[in-house]
Amino acid sequence: MKDKIKVSVIIPVYQVENYLERAVESVLTQTLEEKEIILVDDGSMDQSPAICDRYAREYPDLIQVIHKENQGLGYARNTGVAAACGEYIAFLDSDDTVEPEMYQEMYEKAVEGNFDIVVCDVKIHYVEENRTTVSVTYPESTIDVSDYIARGNNITYSVNKLFRRKIWESNSYEKMLFEDIALIPSLITRYPHIGYVPKPFYNYFRRSNTISTSQIGDMVDIVKAFRRFLDRSDPAYREEVVYCAVKQLYWNMFQSRTLFQADFIELLQEYKSDIMLNSYVAGDQKLKKVFEYMDKKVIPEIFICVHFGRGIPEDYREELKRDFPQGKLIEICETNIDINSLPKPLQKAWTEGKLEYVEEYEALRLLYDTGGIVLKPEVRANLNLKRLRTNPIFFGFEDDEALMTGCFGAVRGHYVIQALLESYLGDTIFNKAYLPLKERLRDFLILHFGLRPNGRKQFLKKEISIYLPSVLAYDMEDGENCCKWVQYPCPEGYEVVSAKVLKMWSERILENWNLYKQELSGKKAGAVQSSASIPITGIPAAEVQKQLEQRTREVIAAYENSTSWRITKPLRMLGEMFQKWRKK
Repeated sequence: MKDKIKVSVIIPVYQVENYLERAVESVLTQTLEEKEIILVDDGSMDQSPAICDRYAREYPDLIQVIHKENQGLGYARNTGVAAACGEYIAFLDSDDTVEPEMYQEMYEKAVEGNFDIVVCDVKIHYVEENRTTVSVTYPESTIDVSDYIARGNNITYSVNKLFRRKIWESNSYEKMLFEDIALIPSLITRYPHIGYVPKPFYNYFRRSNTISTSQIGDMVDIVKAFRRFLDRSDPAYREEVVYCAVKQLYWNMFQSRTLFQADFIELLQEYKSDIMLNSYVAGDQKLKKVFEYMDKKVIPEIFICVHFGRGIPEDYREELKRDFPQGKLIEICETNIDINSLPKPLQKAWTEGKLEYVEEYEALRLLYDTGGIVLKPEVRANLNLKRLRTNPIFFGFEDDEALMTGCFGAVRGHYVIQALLESYLGDTIFNKAYLPLKERLRDFLILHFGLRPNGRKQFLKKEISIYLPSVLAYDMEDGENCCKWVQYPCPEGYEVVSAKVLKMWSERILENWNLYKQELSGKKAGAVQSSASIPITGIPAAEVQKQLEQRTREVIAAYENSTSWRITKPLRMLGEMFQKWRKK
């Protein structure tokens, strides 16, 4: 019986108890009879394994189940391929479905033309938006492989294709996200005898909460995936492959995954000559925008942590690895620094116990030599910090006057970092007093770049980005934070801020509220209700004013009763109230 199987349908299964039955049923109802279904349970912890086993009991001659430890989608597919007996291999994601005629018609097409691969169209169901669209794979009924690579659709999908089983004797998926991009397009170039059934047989249910649409550090695998595509494709299709990759990189850079733009820029620069000389790219007016990034310097994903007399907290490296899995940590402490290599003034500072002063100098030196981001042990970065890598150099405010020196970054060899380093070497009153970096930096930027010490975002001479305290020091939960101080433990949902910062932010929020009220009062009568009569989320106007006054009193009391640092929530609550009202 096994030697008569025409198509083996492999369904990787992981935590899909709500969708699995629908997927399996869509294969059971296929018009193709000579098929087998291989369910690969990738260590699911919900009811998926039980559902798989039930189907295997009900259809023992048709369905087999493989239970394995969790290793990801690619390895689950490899496991299914190893157990498959079909002449052709098909993959189905366990939260999608296929139309009843899919494998029958695609198999017949494969036999008719003795094709290595057969492709079809895809129907995309945008679940949250409640809409459907058809992605046509190719505009003609017969595929021209060069043109398909350059201008076709769905080229990276595994699931809308039927593969001759022999292809998998020498090919397999890697353990990574975006394993399809890393493998499938290159297979197209190496097995170019391809058939096409122009029908939307595959139903792809696109949801916003899947791994591939989430913002996590491992999503940087997409860069590795594109590199695999470019490096492993048949050189005979090099022009088309480069164009295809650039099209998808463009979409990721500017629409889909803008958070990883610096990573994409670095990848483009790796293949600069291929891209700059590519005739397809040169003739595409939209894609030519990538030429602007070929010489753009981005801050490397190198983290510099210098700490003397204290260690790094246990979760520091773990959190850094989670959000920046490709990042490199350079760590300098008292056990691996050569004191004799320091300039004489810094050696003197060391002998006098001015360890923080030496820390700041050493961090600047490393930053100048390698480029990267200085990140003190008391500071935690999050994935948003990737956005700042497109700056040549950046700093941020800690409050309305002081600059944040727990996190800042620059490209290698930046002249501002060089000038700051040189400022430590002169026989000046500032060095004799061991002037800390935050004061040295503030004075330098005021003198040379016109910095206004007001705690507001600034872009100095179109080069130096200065960010708000909520970006590099405190998380006000507005989606803008990249890192923050964590010196003091506090309950989840709260933030430890200085009294000065609490006062600054409360004044800003009240300032915005007053501007909003002025905006409303300045509009023509009848165009909008007065602020006194606007129902805010169902709350009467009098109650709105009462709550505002109460929150204001809480904020004022919080900073007036503080002398240094304080755990706060009223400030955030006041900001949330303002944001809700402002949207009305």
